[in-house]
Amino acid sequence: MGNFLLVIPAKGSTTGAKRLFHNGRNAAREIRGQVPGESLENEWSLAAAFPRQNGSGGKIIVEPETGNWLLASGTWFHNDRYSSGEETRLLRRFFEVGAERLAGELEGFFVLIFGDSHTSEVVVVTDLVGSCHCFQRSFDDAIVLSGSSLLLASLEECHLDLVACQEFLFTGIIYEDRTCNQEVRKLEPATIYRFANGVKKTQKKYWRAADVKVESLRGDSAVDALWEKMLRAAGRIHALYGNPVCDLTGGYDSRALVATFLGAGVPCSTAVSGEDDSADVRISTALAQELGLPHIHHVPLARISFEQIQACIALTDGEYDLVNYAQIREIHGKLAGQFDISINGSFGEVARGYWWELLLPRIGARRALPARKVSQLRYAAHTYDASIVAAEKRVDLVQHFAGVIDRTNSDLTGCPNTFQMDHAYLMMRMQRWQGRIASSTNQIWPCLSPFMFRSVLETMLETRAMSRWRSLMIRKMLARYSPIMAAYPLEHGFPAEPTTWKNFYRFFPLAKYFGEKVAGKMGLRTGATATHDGADLRLQLWSQEPVQVLLRPSNMKLCRTMDTSALAGFLERSKQKSFDFAEQWARILSLECALTVADRAKLNLRR
Repeated sequence: MGNFLLVIPAKGSTTGAKRLFHNGRNAAREIRGQVPGESLENEWSLAAAFPRQNGSGGKIIVEPETGNWLLASGTWFHNDRYSSGEETRLLRRFFEVGAERLAGELEGFFVLIFGDSHTSEVVVVTDLVGSCHCFQRSFDDAIVLSGSSLLLASLEECHLDLVACQEFLFTGIIYEDRTCNQEVRKLEPATIYRFANGVKKTQKKYWRAADVKVESLRGDSAVDALWEKMLRAAGRIHALYGNPVCDLTGGYDSRALVATFLGAGVPCSTAVSGEDDSADVRISTALAQELGLPHIHHVPLARISFEQIQACIALTDGEYDLVNYAQIREIHGKLAGQFDISINGSFGEVARGYWWELLLPRIGARRALPARKVSQLRYAAHTYDASIVAAEKRVDLVQHFAGVIDRTNSDLTGCPNTFQMDHAYLMMRMQRWQGRIASSTNQIWPCLSPFMFRSVLETMLETRAMSRWRSLMIRKMLARYSPIMAAYPLEHGFPAEPTTWKNFYRFFPLAKYFGEKVAGKMGLRTGATATHDGADLRLQLWSQEPVQVLLRPSNMKLCRTMDTSALAGFLERSKQKSFDFAEQWARILSLECALTVADRAKLNLRR
């Protein structure tokens, strides 16, 4: 399903709840051009399900004899080998074993909403990492849930959340439960919520990282376990979607993904995006040819119109860079006409010791994660102009993200620092960055990563640190089960297989690779000139009248909370080709677009 709207009336507020439901459907039509595939209305719940752009989803399953119902967003798999499309069976299972046991039997990317006519309760189950986004907003007459934060913000007046706005404008990601609006909040991952009479009654975690058997797998047994779980995931995806297309780039994760699909005997095509001379395109094209796989190469858009930007608001809620997502939307719009599902390698980096270099020389030590260091070098490590926010309202991002990291890992005291790093990465970056992209793309057509299946993710998290450090786990898996892919060079020139005395000479490019990394960190990229990412697209957009009108400081919604003079100066400088904050400019454009759309929707609802 592409999106949903759920209104849970407060006691005695049926009329007000129906008004919210009516307005929500109108807002969906106004903002997203969507009409429900199916709707359901009774005294204790009002629900609407919207199909994806490719026509799939958009159903509400109702048991005629009981009045119980189920609304499912995303793609889910049950351990008894049934999955999306068999919601009637899932609904029966829910009432057989209860929410907590059922949640433990599920894998995938999903938000599941069950209506219990006997108790007049609505039960919501979120996926393990919270990648499939679900938001809530409370009113006097009801509590309202949706997969769209912008739709909820459009129902009545909202106030900007200045912390969330600074997170987004300065880093491109919003964290914890925040959205750009104070009144709209995201539901937490791996959680069972119970709602009734217009309020949240309870919420309970069904999965905690602290319960994972840390450091229990090692060496070859860990490699074999990961391969086995990935094969199972690939087979289950193929049983549901017979014609998948897999990402294939020059790196490890997509290579491991395609290797397991081939190992499971799943026929697939591959796809890559980039310029003709990019390493990703050159390597993936040659590798696909050697493997005999159909391969699709998408060249990035050379021109983007304001209309293309606007078309992305409905998918992203304006909480992702619209200039960047216009490229993603273009690719997936084309692929959706040829295939059943898009498969990517997200979460594969958990098997490779991602960001662990910050823990040297105490990798794997049972000591607190250095939150401030991780914050400064990863989460707040962006180039941005903070002057657009008045000094008294400005957030110290290093201190702020250090606090977020500490809160995220609060129950992992005594765990290895590598495990704490993985957990923060999953629950912060992957939940909100990868999850925003995935939740947006899921409204076009199904998308999924087998690495986020619970069985796969737990296997990676349980593997001892030294078996994953420097991608060793993935290297060994490829060498053992896909020698062709292991031996083929990565984007930096060395192969994906482990180093041995027989192949050590193939790793000479490593010296250059690490030298360039060090030089880059020291600002010594010799032989290269400074570039300004997105300059051509930014200037193209500035040349279009709707953008000039939208970003006129005197008219901007953002000026209600930003430093108007500093913002005006920032926008004026952004009209030059040489400009250091192109990504921040695109995010300002994105947020202003969303605020404008929300205001227009509210105005039309009042009319």
